[in-house]
Parts: sequence; structure tokens; C-alpha cells
Amino acid sequence: MNESIYNLLPREEQINVKEKLHISKHDPMGPLTGSTFGCQGTTRLPGAGKLTYKEGGMFGPPKALNSISTIKKARTEEEDDYRVRYQTKRKNAVPAKDETPVVGMRSNKNFITANAVEAILQVPRVLQNNDLNYLKKEDYGKVPGYLSKVRDEIERENEMIDKYVKEQLGEVEREPETYEEIPDNERMELINALKNKWDNVNARYQQITHLVRLDTTGQVRRKEQLEAELKTLETDIERLTRAGSLMVRY
Repeated sequence: MNESIYNLLPREEQINVKEKLHISKHDPMGPLTGSTFGCQGTTRLPGAGKLTYKEGGMFGPPKALNSISTIKKARTEEEDDYRVRYQTKRKNAVPAKDETPVVGMRSNKNFITANAVEAILQVPRVLQNNDLNYLKKEDYGKVPGYLSKVRDEIERENEMIDKYVKEQLGEVEREPETYEEIPDNERMELINALKNKWDNVNARYQQITHLVRLDTTGQVRRKEQLEAELKTLETDIERLTRAGSLMVRY
């Protein structure tokens, strides 16, 4: 045993008190109440219950009835209270077997002639034509409204697809070009300005046009540049002097 300071403390002894054994007041060897275990078969088991048979037994307390007729009479009186009462008159009874039917009755009517006369004098029925005449409809020959909605929806979808494809390809959508007509006074001012510019360029060109031999590359390039500029100015002046309106793109 390990040494501990708690071992120095005094301990109280615990005494276990045994409780009294329970004894049932019922007979342990008697049959079980309402049990049918072990009651069937040729061998009876110990402690099996008992089966009692009663012929003609009825549920509930016994009633003082003398015979079966008394029971039927009591039931008939109870059923009469709940029997359905018909307000209308019932059909006539079936003829008895000893009743003699009426025979020998005849008619002088000619049914063939009567049917023919009735068919001739009968007014023919007017058949109602319930078929719908589509030619008389209000929207005949017109485009249905739902088709216009479907067409607009398809156009919107196509525009969205085209925009998405252009964005994926890196294409920038350009704005539509607009044109505006230039008045005649502005047109004449533009022509005069081009002619003045042509005079200035031509004056510079005349300074080097007499040179037969161009020694440097700069002189050759300057001459070609002045000739191209003069040609462009002459083309623009010719277009502006044509008959008709002048449209400028913005």
C-alpha cells in the first residue's frame, strides 16, 4: 500500500443492510389469468391455463327473452322507426297469374300512309354551320403580333452575339459615319485657299525646275515632294469645281 497522508485520517466502516425479500401473495404454481399457452395439443404443460367453452353464449349481460320470435319482433319495431317513407305513389302491382289479359284489340290505322304523310309535311331542319370562317377574321392577312416579338428578340440576340465576338477578337466598334453639305460661300473660300497654296508651292517648285543636273539626294527628294503636292492640290481643286452639292464626312 502506498504511503499517503490520507491514511492517517480515521475511516467509518460501512455496513450493508440486506433488504427483506419480496414474497408475492399470488400462487406461483397457479394458472395464468387469460393465458392460452400450453392449452392446445395432447400434452398439457405445467402451469397452463384453462379453457372453458360455452355453447350459445352472447356478449353482454343476459337478457330475459323467451324465444327467437321475441328477438325478431323487437328488431322489427326498431327498424320501423328508421324505415324510409316514400311520398310518391308506387307502381301498380304485377298482374296475378289468374288474371286474363285483354286480347283481340285491332286498329284500322294505316301506319305506312301515316308515316309517309308525316314525312312529306315535315319542315326540313336548318343545319347550323358552326365552322369558323377565317376570311372574315379581323386579323386576316396580317402578321401575328407574336411573330414581331420573336423577330425583335432574334435581332437583339444576333446583335449581342456579334458584339461579343468583336470583343473577343479585339475589334473596336466604329460609330456610323455622318455627312454634311457645305454651303457655296464656304466652298468658294476653300477653292481660293487651295489656289493660293498652289501658287506658293509652284513658286518654290520653279526655283529648282530649271536645274538640269541635281547633285544631291535632298534636291531630288524636294523636287519629287513639290511635284506630288502640286498634283494633289490640282486634284482637290478639280473636285471642288465640279457641279453638284459637296458633302463632307465628319
